[in-house]
Amino acid sequence: MPGLPVSLATGSIGSDAVAAFAAASLDLNPVHLSEAAARRAGFSGPVLHGMFLAARLETFLERIPGARILAFSVRFVAPALLGCSITLSARLLGQDGHVLHLRLLATSEEGKILAVAEARVLCASHPAQQEG
Repeated sequence: MPGLPVSLATGSIGSDAVAAFAAASLDLNPVHLSEAAARRAGFSGPVLHGMFLAARLETFLERIPGARILAFSVRFVAPALLGCSITLSARLLGQDGHVLHLRLLATSEEGKILAVAEARVLCASHPAQQEG
């Protein structure tokens, strides 16, 4: 479908981006900011905020021309670690008139699924069927 983003690589997500998100969200949990705290919690390094990842998925939806998000839900499957590169992808599950039903994935550079989201998006430029 023209205009629907298929995939987008985010590039490496660094400590500056995580620190800025922590400050903006007021989520200063050390598991996100400290190597030592993350290791004590059983991770190999600091973990990205789940809502940071959800925000990336939501921003990905905004790449659809003229889109307005009607519903959005996300399920976190695996932790995303500081410094990882994430690929966001979308698949059209269905369409009702101008409302798209999409499944979004956030995957690690190794192909591991980090988050699965579903969204319903109103998009006037994408009618389900051309009439006429």
